[in-house]
Amino acid sequence: MSDNSADLIIHNANIITLDPKIRSAEMIAIKGNTILAVGGKDDMSRFKSSNTKMIDCEGQTVIPGFNDAHCHPIPFAITMRYVDSSPSKVKSIAEIQVRLHQHSEGISSSKWIRAAKYNETQLVEKRHPTRKDLDEATPNNPTILVHDSGKICVLNSLALKLVRITKNTSDRPDGHIGRNDKTGEPDGIIYGRNEQVEKGVPPLDEEELRQGIRMANHDYLSHGITSVQDTTWSNSLRHWKYFKEIKESGILTPRVTMFIGSDASEDFQKSGLNTGSGDSQLRLGGAKIALDESTGNDHPPQEELNRHALQAHRAGFQLAFHVNDIYSLNTALTALQFIVRNDPKPCSRPRLEHCAFCPPEFIPKLKTFQAIVATQPSFLYYLGETYRRDVPAQQREWLYPLKSFQDQGVRTAISSDSPLFPCNPFTGLYAAITRKDRTGYVVTSQESIFPLDALAAYTIWPAYASFEETSKGSLTPGKLADLIVLSDDITKIEPEEILNTRVVLTIIDGKVVWEG
Repeated sequence: MSDNSADLIIHNANIITLDPKIRSAEMIAIKGNTILAVGGKDDMSRFKSSNTKMIDCEGQTVIPGFNDAHCHPIPFAITMRYVDSSPSKVKSIAEIQVRLHQHSEGISSSKWIRAAKYNETQLVEKRHPTRKDLDEATPNNPTILVHDSGKICVLNSLALKLVRITKNTSDRPDGHIGRNDKTGEPDGIIYGRNEQVEKGVPPLDEEELRQGIRMANHDYLSHGITSVQDTTWSNSLRHWKYFKEIKESGILTPRVTMFIGSDASEDFQKSGLNTGSGDSQLRLGGAKIALDESTGNDHPPQEELNRHALQAHRAGFQLAFHVNDIYSLNTALTALQFIVRNDPKPCSRPRLEHCAFCPPEFIPKLKTFQAIVATQPSFLYYLGETYRRDVPAQQREWLYPLKSFQDQGVRTAISSDSPLFPCNPFTGLYAAITRKDRTGYVVTSQESIFPLDALAAYTIWPAYASFEETSKGSLTPGKLADLIVLSDDITKIEPEEILNTRVVLTIIDGKVVWEG
């Protein structure tokens, strides 16, 4: 067999390469885990041998695998083991109660019941469930129901007792307790206070967690996600070691870039690790600077933010700022300016995570720092009604300004933020292209982008955002053979059909890892 012989040839395909030098093709040849060649049908014979496996796509579309630039794989796996109370599954508190009660049947009274992903705005009652609602469904089991934001939960009476929240428990800076207006008794709704709740709710055992990882893995692969970037602010050396274990075990197939909490940057530095450490299967990303998450203070002091950013920068980490409002956007840019003034080493490719609201006057500043925005336009789809209700009309003009970012040269990576919302990339693509929420309402139509640009924001720009654009993100000879076959060409179909697009095949490292 000659050196040019391919192990796998995908042909009779509509190939969208995302490589500006090779706009389209009909055939892609793969050798080992690498793309050998991309070309027309007449090129196929040069790479075909008697041992070459052939896949006839019958005209279906091939694109690079999706790269979810901001998500949380382990929390996603954990919620996979929870009772699904998402809007697609339940429409009312009564339906949540039925699901919880059914789950409680046949298990011991001491066993915790965990449920997640409810959204009160999507329930017919238009309110949060309470301890009373949960007590009626699961009176004999401690029960926790987590909001789809991850920042609110509901506990039944047994659970409140176990996490030690009573009438006499005081509110703290990191959250507050919902109470009955007349009696002052906790109503079961806990806003924030994640640390106290987490200490009281036992974690999944190892086998349950691994089963959740297998389920999350299936969800990733069935949606064509070949790379994930874990931007969890609390990631530490312990999490790095755990990712090594699960990658070696084979239960998590997509490539992983793990970001760390900025508090942990010195620990990683002492271990000789920084951004880029690892290999193509598991590597270190940037340091997540999310002081509002780690301290519970929505507006942490600028000096503290500067200190964390400079420490992580000097430890060799790319910086990833948690930017959830205009205040945090301004403090992130101020911290970047502080680094420029206090350290001669360039601050390369800083990231702004979320950046949902960005007034036009801020965009040139992002360009000045060559900042990358890792954002979630799917929130327009899921939260459009909430934005219309709670966000003033002028500020809605600043929501997910993808076209403005693009026009002014700010690179943007689209992501899901799962498990906050589903990892399905087609929802993000649909929202980026149409700007529609799930009722069909259009949010700031002037910020819509073309389908090909949306695809780039889910493939090549996420790779760029993690310094991996030379190895993945486009179907280019020499890059890793991570690609997917789609039922439709989203650059040509009606935008409304994007949500119905299916993944037919997912290929990682030149191997078929999922078939629809």
